[in-house]
Amino acid sequence: MYMHSKNLYASLFAKKWRDPILFVQDVANRAEHPFWGSGGAGREFAREILKNDAKWIWLRDRVDDFANLIEHRMRLKLNKWLFRALLDCGGLSKKLCSTEEASKWLMDRYVAELKNLFDKKYKNSIDIHHVFIEGYEDEKTVSEPTECGNTQLVLFDDPKQDQHENYNTIWGVI
Repeated sequence: MYMHSKNLYASLFAKKWRDPILFVQDVANRAEHPFWGSGGAGREFAREILKNDAKWIWLRDRVDDFANLIEHRMRLKLNKWLFRALLDCGGLSKKLCSTEEASKWLMDRYVAELKNLFDKKYKNSIDIHHVFIEGYEDEKTVSEPTECGNTQLVLFDDPKQDQHENYNTIWGVI
């Protein structure tokens, strides 16, 4: 069953952090927390889930490519989610009964955030601008099909290129 790492990490986190609120605060405040990073609970669970989902299997091998963005976004949101949970609002509020439940919720949220990157419904609310555009200030990111039909990422200089046009190209709006 694909829930192996989810249960394993949840029980390991529960042994170290007895209080689920302290666990979530620690995840939010420490970039080197075992939940984040290569080999962390979030990435491992995402790979495990995506391996079994035919629609998203292409993303399984690319989890590390987008993980830094997801982890940064989640760490920014975690304090807000925790605050709302303490007010008895949001999905996390029902999961703060134990560290195991809180960690399972975080792993599910990690996968949802990863999938949302590629959902056009969220393109206006997810700021990937700083990741792709500012990282390649005067370069344009384009996907071109190769002879075998695969998509290949091409970067080239075009200093006259407007950054908003680059942003639209990434999302496929043009």
